[in-house]
Amino acid sequence: MSQVDETLFDIRHVQRFIAEGKITQKQYDDYLANLEDSAKNAEEATTRMQATYFRTGAAGTDE
Repeated sequence: MSQVDETLFDIRHVQRFIAEGKITQKQYDDYLANLEDSAKNAEEATTRMQATYFRTGAAGTDE
């Protein structure tokens, strides 16, 4: 694969760049195929969420 600016593979813009001809679908597919598998670096995490609810009175004031 020829050297291409990696910012062109940004998932938020890649489809537009392909449509504009800045990169090809094959270049993008090759880029994805050559990405390193980072699964070994992953850590399990737990998140606890707490919801807070407010009750609003008839006049729009908190009760």
